[in-house]
Amino acid sequence: MPASAIVQEQAATYGTPPSREVLELAQQAVRDFHECFWWWDEKAELKTRADVRAVVECLRSDGGHRAWWTAQRIHKCL
Repeated sequence: MPASAIVQEQAATYGTPPSREVLELAQQAVRDFHECFWWWDEKAELKTRADVRAVVECLRSDGGHRAWWTAQRIHKCL
């Protein structure tokens, strides 16, 4: 597969909105690990892949082992 096809495929993936399940998993993680999101209103609605990726990154960098595994589960669903 040529590199240009891979880039186009990835671009298409990034442009699609996340599924409702992924958004719900990420929203639940914000509530469960609020110490990782002290600056984030836990009632704020997540809408984009960028929002979900921000949740994953915060869980990985600021949480413990349980948060890291939750981040992995969310990331696999993206």
